[in-house]
Amino acid sequence: MEQEEPDSEIKAILAKYNTQESNIDELLETSIENKQREQTQCNIIKRQNRVECLQKAISRNKEILKELEIVKSTLRSKAIYSPSEMQWDDICRKYKENPALQVTTWRCHLPVFV
Repeated sequence: MEQEEPDSEIKAILAKYNTQESNIDELLETSIENKQREQTQCNIIKRQNRVECLQKAISRNKEILKELEIVKSTLRSKAIYSPSEMQWDDICRKYKENPALQVTTWRCHLPVFV
């Protein structure tokens, strides 16, 4: 009979711990699910922010390219109609008329292209 009493006590203790363990397992599962939900929500927000940043970068890059084309066109137009070109033409014409001119008269200010 003494065997039965410890067995029943052990079973009672095991049943008590089994219920506590199941409660802890449920709490862990719910906390894991909550963390996963939060993580997916954070990932969704990060993706949205990334897409917004990419869209901003694309529009900014388009504007930069547009401005670059404008600057290139203005540089081309200035290079075509530059005063230094006219100065060189004038110097060349004068030299062809009078080849005995000194080289020091050939000074003119050239534009600097960056």
